[in-house]
Amino acid sequence: MGSQRTAKPKLERLEKIHPADYWQHGGDFLQWLEEPDNLDLLAEALAISLTPVSLPTPADYRLFQIPESQARVLVTAQLGAASPDYLGDLVTWAATDTLAMVVWVAADFSPHYGQTLSWLNTLSQGRVTFLAVRVELWRIGKAAMAVNFIDLEKESALDLAANPEDEAGLEPDQDSPATPPLSQREQSNLAFWTGLCDRLDRQGGLVKPSNPTPEASLGFAIARAGFRLHTILDHTHSSLYTELLLSGVDAHPHFYLLAQERDAIADDIGLPLIWDDTGDHNCIIASAWSDLDLDDEQRWAEYQAWFCHCLERFYEAFFERIKQLDATTYLSRPPVIPTPLSDLLVLPASQRS
Repeated sequence: MGSQRTAKPKLERLEKIHPADYWQHGGDFLQWLEEPDNLDLLAEALAISLTPVSLPTPADYRLFQIPESQARVLVTAQLGAASPDYLGDLVTWAATDTLAMVVWVAADFSPHYGQTLSWLNTLSQGRVTFLAVRVELWRIGKAAMAVNFIDLEKESALDLAANPEDEAGLEPDQDSPATPPLSQREQSNLAFWTGLCDRLDRQGGLVKPSNPTPEASLGFAIARAGFRLHTILDHTHSSLYTELLLSGVDAHPHFYLLAQERDAIADDIGLPLIWDDTGDHNCIIASAWSDLDLDDEQRWAEYQAWFCHCLERFYEAFFERIKQLDATTYLSRPPVIPTPLSDLLVLPASQRS
Protein backbone atom coordinates (compact mmCIF):
# COMPACT_ATOMS: atom_id res chain seq x y z
CA MET A 1 0.00 0.00 0.00
CA GLY A 2 1.43 3.38 -0.99
CA SER A 3 1.97 6.06 1.59
CA GLN A 4 -0.85 8.56 2.02
CA ARG A 5 -0.25 12.25 1.57
CA THR A 6 -0.17 14.02 4.92
CA ALA A 7 -2.85 16.59 5.69
CA LYS A 8 -0.39 18.75 7.56
CA PRO A 9 0.54 22.12 6.03
CA LYS A 10 3.76 22.28 4.04
CA LEU A 11 6.79 23.44 6.02
CA GLU A 12 8.81 26.23 4.43
CA ARG A 13 12.48 27.13 4.80
CA LEU A 14 13.23 29.74 7.48
CA GLU A 15 15.88 32.30 6.54
CA LYS A 16 17.19 35.03 8.83
CA ILE A 17 17.67 38.40 7.12
CA HIS A 18 19.13 41.67 8.33
CA PRO A 19 16.55 44.25 9.52
CA ALA A 20 18.24 46.90 7.33
CA ASP A 21 17.22 44.84 4.30
CA TYR A 22 13.56 45.60 5.11
CA TRP A 23 13.53 48.92 6.98
CA GLN A 24 15.75 51.67 5.63
CA HIS A 25 16.55 53.27 8.99
CA GLY A 26 15.34 53.53 12.57
CA GLY A 27 12.69 56.12 11.73
CA ASP A 28 11.29 53.84 9.03
CA PHE A 29 11.07 51.01 11.58
CA LEU A 30 9.32 53.24 14.14
CA GLN A 31 6.77 54.36 11.56
CA TRP A 32 6.05 50.67 10.90
CA LEU A 33 5.86 50.06 14.67
CA GLU A 34 3.08 52.64 15.10
CA GLU A 35 0.63 50.39 13.25
CA PRO A 36 -1.53 48.64 15.90
CA ASP A 37 -0.78 45.04 14.90
CA ASN A 38 2.95 45.71 14.81
CA LEU A 39 2.95 47.56 18.11
CA ASP A 40 1.17 44.59 19.69
CA LEU A 41 4.15 42.38 18.80
CA LEU A 42 6.54 44.58 20.77
CA ALA A 43 4.06 44.97 23.62
CA GLU A 44 3.72 41.19 23.90
CA ALA A 45 7.49 40.82 24.15
CA LEU A 46 7.51 43.37 27.00
CA ALA A 47 4.38 41.92 28.66
CA ILE A 48 2.64 45.32 28.69
CA SER A 49 0.06 47.21 26.61
CA LEU A 50 1.13 50.18 24.48
CA THR A 51 -0.69 52.95 22.62
CA PRO A 52 0.88 55.82 20.61
CA VAL A 53 1.24 59.33 22.07
CA SER A 54 0.85 62.25 19.65
CA LEU A 55 3.79 64.35 20.72
CA PRO A 56 6.69 65.57 18.52
CA THR A 57 9.89 63.55 18.84
CA PRO A 58 13.12 63.23 16.83
CA ALA A 59 12.98 60.84 13.87
CA ASP A 60 14.56 57.89 15.68
CA TYR A 61 12.32 58.13 18.78
CA ARG A 62 8.63 57.56 19.52
CA LEU A 63 6.55 58.06 22.66
CA PHE A 64 3.93 55.52 23.70
CA GLN A 65 1.95 55.07 26.90
CA ILE A 66 0.67 52.22 29.03
CA PRO A 67 -3.15 52.67 28.93
CA GLU A 68 -3.79 51.38 32.44
CA SER A 69 -1.49 53.91 34.12
CA GLN A 70 -0.96 56.56 31.39
CA ALA A 71 2.78 56.10 32.04
CA ARG A 72 4.99 57.16 29.16
CA VAL A 73 7.30 54.76 27.31
CA LEU A 74 10.08 56.02 25.02
CA VAL A 75 11.13 53.70 22.17
CA THR A 76 14.17 54.18 19.96
CA ALA A 77 15.50 51.90 17.26
CA GLN A 78 18.74 51.04 15.46
CA LEU A 79 18.78 48.58 12.59
CA GLY A 80 22.43 47.73 13.16
CA ALA A 81 24.40 47.02 16.30
CA ALA A 82 23.63 49.18 19.33
CA SER A 83 25.67 52.40 19.37
CA PRO A 84 26.90 54.13 22.55
CA ASP A 85 25.71 57.46 21.15
CA TYR A 86 22.11 56.34 21.66
CA LEU A 87 22.76 55.41 25.28
CA GLY A 88 23.64 58.98 26.19
CA ASP A 89 20.52 60.30 24.45
CA LEU A 90 18.34 57.78 26.30
CA VAL A 91 19.72 58.84 29.68
CA THR A 92 19.11 62.50 28.74
CA TRP A 93 15.50 61.72 27.80
CA ALA A 94 14.96 59.88 31.07
CA ALA A 95 16.38 62.82 33.02
CA THR A 96 14.30 65.52 31.29
CA ASP A 97 10.96 63.79 30.70
CA THR A 98 8.54 61.90 32.91
CA LEU A 99 9.14 58.40 31.63
CA ALA A 100 8.27 55.07 33.16
CA MET A 101 10.22 53.01 30.66
CA VAL A 102 12.90 53.42 27.99
CA VAL A 103 12.98 50.70 25.31
CA TRP A 104 16.08 50.46 23.12
CA VAL A 105 15.50 48.28 20.03
CA ALA A 106 18.51 47.19 17.94
CA ALA A 107 19.59 44.35 15.69
CA ASP A 108 22.40 43.39 18.06
CA PHE A 109 23.69 44.28 21.53
CA SER A 110 27.15 43.70 22.95
CA PRO A 111 27.11 42.03 26.40
CA HIS A 112 28.26 45.17 28.20
CA TYR A 113 25.07 47.04 27.24
CA GLY A 114 22.99 44.66 29.34
CA GLN A 115 25.29 45.29 32.30
CA THR A 116 25.08 49.05 31.77
CA LEU A 117 21.27 49.07 31.61
CA SER A 118 21.07 46.89 34.73
CA TRP A 119 23.29 49.41 36.51
CA LEU A 120 21.05 52.30 35.36
CA ASN A 121 17.97 50.44 36.59
CA THR A 122 19.62 50.02 40.00
CA LEU A 123 20.43 53.74 40.18
CA SER A 124 16.93 54.81 39.11
CA GLN A 125 15.39 52.86 42.04
CA GLY A 126 12.27 51.98 40.06
CA ARG A 127 11.52 55.48 38.78
CA VAL A 128 12.35 54.47 35.20
CA THR A 129 13.15 51.10 33.65
CA PHE A 130 15.68 50.72 30.83
CA LEU A 131 15.14 47.73 28.53
CA ALA A 132 17.14 46.40 25.57
CA VAL A 133 15.17 44.54 22.90
CA ARG A 134 16.75 42.69 19.99
CA VAL A 135 14.76 42.68 16.74
CA GLU A 136 15.03 39.69 14.41
CA LEU A 137 13.60 39.44 10.91
CA TRP A 138 12.89 36.15 9.17
CA ARG A 139 11.80 35.16 5.69
CA ILE A 140 9.49 32.15 5.50
CA GLY A 141 9.72 30.42 2.15
CA LYS A 142 9.85 32.76 -0.84
CA ALA A 143 7.55 35.56 0.23
CA ALA A 144 6.21 35.60 3.79
CA MET A 145 8.19 37.43 6.46
CA ALA A 146 8.02 37.51 10.25
CA VAL A 147 9.48 39.70 12.98
CA ASN A 148 10.55 38.66 16.46
CA PHE A 149 11.31 40.84 19.50
CA ILE A 150 13.52 39.49 22.30
CA ASP A 151 13.72 41.21 25.70
CA LEU A 152 17.39 40.71 26.57
CA GLU A 153 16.73 40.89 30.31
CA LYS A 154 14.29 37.97 30.10
CA GLU A 155 16.64 36.10 27.79
CA SER A 156 19.50 36.51 30.28
CA ALA A 157 17.28 35.25 33.09
CA LEU A 158 16.41 32.15 31.06
CA ASP A 159 20.09 31.57 30.32
CA LEU A 160 20.94 31.76 34.02
CA ALA A 161 18.13 29.35 34.86
CA ALA A 162 19.52 26.91 32.33
CA ASN A 163 23.13 27.45 33.49
CA PRO A 164 23.06 28.37 37.21
CA GLU A 165 26.82 27.88 37.50
CA ASP A 166 27.29 31.11 35.51
CA GLU A 167 25.60 33.13 38.26
CA ALA A 168 27.73 31.40 40.89
CA GLY A 169 30.83 32.72 39.14
CA LEU A 170 32.17 29.28 38.25
CA GLU A 171 34.73 28.93 35.51
CA PRO A 172 33.18 28.21 32.09
CA ASP A 173 33.66 24.83 30.47
CA GLN A 174 37.29 24.64 29.46
CA ASP A 175 36.34 22.54 26.46
CA SER A 176 34.04 25.20 25.01
CA PRO A 177 35.53 26.79 21.88
CA ALA A 178 36.91 30.30 22.30
CA THR A 179 36.24 33.00 19.72
CA PRO A 180 39.24 32.95 17.37
CA PRO A 181 41.23 36.19 17.18
CA LEU A 182 40.99 38.29 14.05
CA SER A 183 43.50 37.52 11.36
CA GLN A 184 45.81 40.25 10.07
CA ARG A 185 43.61 40.62 6.99
CA GLU A 186 40.46 40.91 9.12
CA GLN A 187 42.11 43.54 11.33
CA SER A 188 43.07 45.46 8.20
CA ASN A 189 39.51 45.26 6.83
CA LEU A 190 38.08 46.46 10.14
CA ALA A 191 40.48 49.41 10.24
CA PHE A 192 39.67 50.36 6.64
CA TRP A 193 35.88 50.23 7.11
CA THR A 194 36.16 52.18 10.38
CA GLY A 195 37.94 54.93 8.48
CA LEU A 196 35.32 54.86 5.72
CA CYS A 197 32.44 55.12 8.20
CA ASP A 198 34.17 58.01 10.00
CA ARG A 199 34.49 59.79 6.67
CA LEU A 200 30.82 59.20 5.81
CA ASP A 201 29.84 60.53 9.23
CA ARG A 202 31.93 63.67 8.80
CA GLN A 203 30.66 64.50 5.33
CA GLY A 204 27.01 63.96 6.33
CA GLY A 205 25.77 62.83 2.93
CA LEU A 206 22.85 60.69 1.85
CA VAL A 207 24.49 57.37 2.78
CA LYS A 208 24.63 56.83 6.52
CA PRO A 209 27.58 55.05 8.16
CA SER A 210 27.20 51.34 8.71
CA ASN A 211 28.82 49.18 11.41
CA PRO A 212 32.45 48.35 10.53
CA THR A 213 33.16 44.66 10.05
CA PRO A 214 36.27 42.49 9.62
CA GLU A 215 34.75 41.06 6.44
CA ALA A 216 35.85 42.10 2.95
CA SER A 217 32.58 43.94 2.29
CA LEU A 218 30.35 46.46 4.02
CA GLY A 219 26.62 46.94 3.40
CA PHE A 220 24.42 50.06 3.41
CA ALA A 221 20.63 50.39 3.30
CA ILE A 222 18.88 51.92 0.32
CA ALA A 223 15.18 52.51 -0.38
CA ARG A 224 13.53 49.12 0.36
CA ALA A 225 13.93 45.43 1.07
CA GLY A 226 15.73 43.40 -1.57
CA PHE A 227 18.22 46.16 -2.38
CA ARG A 228 21.49 46.98 -0.66
CA LEU A 229 24.60 48.98 -1.45
CA HIS A 230 27.96 47.29 -0.84
CA THR A 231 31.56 48.38 -0.81
CA ILE A 232 34.02 45.55 -1.46
CA LEU A 233 37.76 45.11 -0.95
CA ASP A 234 38.84 42.48 -3.48
CA HIS A 235 42.42 41.70 -2.45
CA THR A 236 42.62 38.73 -4.83
CA HIS A 237 42.10 40.94 -7.89
CA SER A 238 43.57 44.16 -6.38
CA SER A 239 40.28 45.99 -6.94
CA LEU A 240 37.60 48.03 -5.22
CA TYR A 241 33.90 47.59 -6.03
CA THR A 242 30.87 49.69 -5.21
CA GLU A 243 27.74 47.74 -6.06
CA LEU A 244 23.98 47.74 -5.85
CA LEU A 245 22.94 44.19 -4.92
CA LEU A 246 19.42 43.10 -5.91
CA SER A 247 18.25 39.96 -4.13
CA GLY A 248 15.16 37.78 -3.76
CA VAL A 249 12.60 36.32 -6.14
CA ASP A 250 12.11 39.66 -7.93
CA ALA A 251 15.82 40.39 -8.37
CA HIS A 252 15.88 39.65 -12.10
CA PRO A 253 12.65 41.50 -13.02
CA HIS A 254 13.86 44.51 -11.06
CA PHE A 255 17.27 44.27 -12.73
CA TYR A 256 15.80 44.22 -16.25
CA LEU A 257 13.47 47.12 -15.47
CA LEU A 258 16.46 49.15 -14.31
CA ALA A 259 18.44 48.03 -17.38
CA GLN A 260 15.86 49.74 -19.57
CA GLU A 261 17.24 53.00 -18.16
CA ARG A 262 20.88 51.98 -18.21
CA ASP A 263 22.01 54.92 -20.37
CA ALA A 264 20.25 57.46 -18.15
CA ILE A 265 21.60 55.73 -15.02
CA ALA A 266 25.13 55.78 -16.43
CA ASP A 267 24.78 59.51 -17.14
CA ASP A 268 23.45 60.17 -13.62
CA ILE A 269 26.25 58.25 -11.92
CA GLY A 270 29.04 59.39 -14.25
CA LEU A 271 31.01 56.15 -13.80
CA PRO A 272 31.50 53.03 -15.94
CA LEU A 273 29.02 50.40 -14.77
CA ILE A 274 29.05 46.60 -14.72
CA TRP A 275 25.66 44.90 -15.17
CA ASP A 276 25.68 41.29 -13.94
CA ASP A 277 22.53 39.14 -14.04
CA THR A 278 24.20 35.72 -13.76
CA GLY A 279 23.14 34.95 -10.17
CA ASP A 280 20.20 32.64 -9.46
CA HIS A 281 18.51 35.05 -7.03
CA ASN A 282 20.94 37.97 -7.10
CA CYS A 283 21.83 40.64 -9.65
CA ILE A 284 24.53 43.28 -9.41
CA ILE A 285 25.12 46.75 -10.82
CA ALA A 286 28.63 47.86 -9.93
CA SER A 287 31.53 50.17 -10.55
CA ALA A 288 35.16 49.04 -10.16
CA TRP A 289 38.58 50.55 -9.61
CA SER A 290 41.32 48.06 -10.43
CA ASP A 291 45.09 47.57 -10.36
CA LEU A 292 45.49 48.92 -6.83
CA ASP A 293 47.70 48.10 -3.87
CA LEU A 294 45.06 47.67 -1.18
CA ASP A 295 47.72 47.07 1.49
CA ASP A 296 49.20 50.54 0.98
CA GLU A 297 47.71 52.36 3.97
CA GLN A 298 49.06 55.65 2.64
CA ARG A 299 46.41 55.44 -0.11
CA TRP A 300 43.51 54.36 2.10
CA ALA A 301 42.16 57.90 2.37
CA GLU A 302 42.07 58.04 -1.45
CA TYR A 303 40.27 54.70 -1.65
CA GLN A 304 37.78 55.72 1.05
CA ALA A 305 37.08 58.99 -0.79
CA TRP A 306 36.33 56.97 -3.94
CA PHE A 307 33.91 54.76 -2.04
CA CYS A 308 32.17 57.82 -0.55
CA HIS A 309 31.82 59.38 -3.99
CA CYS A 310 30.46 56.17 -5.53
CA LEU A 311 28.01 55.53 -2.70
CA GLU A 312 26.55 59.02 -3.02
CA ARG A 313 26.23 58.77 -6.81
CA PHE A 314 24.65 55.31 -6.61
CA TYR A 315 22.22 56.48 -3.91
CA GLU A 316 21.18 59.55 -5.92
CA ALA A 317 20.73 57.56 -9.14
CA PHE A 318 18.91 54.53 -7.74
CA PHE A 319 16.89 55.60 -4.70
CA GLU A 320 13.78 56.94 -6.45
CA ARG A 321 14.04 54.39 -9.25
CA ILE A 322 14.09 51.53 -6.73
CA LYS A 323 11.07 52.88 -4.85
CA GLN A 324 9.03 52.97 -8.07
CA LEU A 325 9.95 49.46 -9.30
CA ASP A 326 7.08 47.02 -9.70
CA ALA A 327 8.17 43.51 -10.71
CA THR A 328 4.68 42.65 -11.95
CA THR A 329 4.99 45.19 -14.77
CA TYR A 330 7.87 43.12 -16.11
CA LEU A 331 6.42 39.69 -15.35
CA SER A 332 3.08 40.54 -16.95
CA ARG A 333 4.71 41.01 -20.35
CA PRO A 334 5.04 38.16 -22.84
CA PRO A 335 8.05 36.01 -21.87
CA VAL A 336 11.13 37.00 -23.82
CA ILE A 337 14.78 36.17 -23.55
CA PRO A 338 16.52 39.28 -22.21
CA THR A 339 18.91 40.88 -24.68
CA PRO A 340 22.47 40.13 -23.53
CA LEU A 341 24.17 43.16 -22.04
CA SER A 342 27.16 43.97 -24.20
CA ASP A 343 29.41 45.20 -21.38
CA LEU A 344 28.55 42.39 -18.95
CA LEU A 345 31.39 41.52 -16.63
CA VAL A 346 31.02 38.80 -14.02
CA LEU A 347 32.39 39.98 -10.69
CA PRO A 348 34.75 37.75 -8.73
CA ALA A 349 33.14 35.90 -5.83
CA SER A 350 33.40 37.80 -2.55
CA GLN A 351 31.74 37.84 0.86
CA ARG A 352 28.99 40.37 1.40
CA SER A 353 27.62 41.54 4.71
